Amino acid sequence: MKISQRRELTQQMGRTTGGYELVFSPLLLAAIGYGLDRLFGTVPILTITFGLLGLVGAVTKIYFTYRSEMEQHEANGPWAQR
Repeated sequence: MKISQRRELTQQMGRTTGGYELVFSPLLLAAIGYGLDRLFGTVPILTITFGLLGLVGAVTKIYFTYRSEMEQHEANGPWAQR
C-alpha cells in the first residue's frame, strides 16, 4: 500500500467518527447523569440534561469540523489559485 493510499484511508477513518460521536457522547453523558440522578434522587432531570448536553456538544463539534474542512478545501482548490 502506497503512502498516499494510507494517508487517504486514515483521513477517511477520521471522518467516520462523526456518527459514533453523535451516538456515544449523549449516551455516555446520559449514563453519568443517571448515576448522579440515582445518587441525588432526582431521576430523570440530570439524565436528560446531560444527554442533551452531549448531543449539542457532538453536533457543535461536527459542524465546526465540517466548516474547517470546507474552508481548507476552498482555499486549496484550483479555483482559488491566482
